Amino acid sequence: MLEFKRILVFASHTDDEIIGPGGTIARLSSNGAEIVVVTFTGGETSYQKGQRPEEMLRQRQEEAQECDRVLGISRRIMLGKPTQGVTNDRETYQECVRIIRQVRPEAIFTHYREDKHRDHRAVSEITDEARWKASENVLGDMEAPWYTPHLYHYEVLELFTHPSIVVDITDTFERKLEAMRTQASQMAVLPGIMEYLEGLAKVRGYMRGTRYGEAFLESTLLPTLL
Repeated sequence: MLEFKRILVFASHTDDEIIGPGGTIARLSSNGAEIVVVTFTGGETSYQKGQRPEEMLRQRQEEAQECDRVLGISRRIMLGKPTQGVTNDRETYQECVRIIRQVRPEAIFTHYREDKHRDHRAVSEITDEARWKASENVLGDMEAPWYTPHLYHYEVLELFTHPSIVVDITDTFERKLEAMRTQASQMAVLPGIMEYLEGLAKVRGYMRGTRYGEAFLESTLLPTLL
């Protein structure tokens, strides 16, 4: 995984790619990989009492730019879907197919299908299947078909019982925390998130004998081609 040079990350909200694969993204970008993040929603439902949704939307867009700088994300695509309203409809599905064909990644990172957040589950289902459809000789008005060799689900708040891969993020864990600190709007929404990130990273690191780690579960929707 760490030798890949082009990664496509699908995330429901602007902090998901930090909480999930943030340390791995930082490692890959440090190795010269191009990281493209697709954010489905603006996260506007995080607004607090006395705050308007459009204010939250603007703040989260600014926070996303700071996250990109910290983690070394090359490009971010904002789809503008309604928060808490991502649906597996034809338009969204084909939008993801188009993006996969345009980016032509070596690997896709996406949400875990058993997450309790409705947006996370929807994104997981859409993107896992879109990886397959992007490889078929259909939808001829889009880019040429592209087969992505690997798709990995990442953890946010629901954890894997048996991960496929655990990546050592000891050298980039501080960058992951720094990226999370850029998400000031989410500290009231996710109380204790910094401690959670450290605790989970230690648990995953313990599994592989390093100080910190991140776990991934490889999709089995398509076979690995050797």
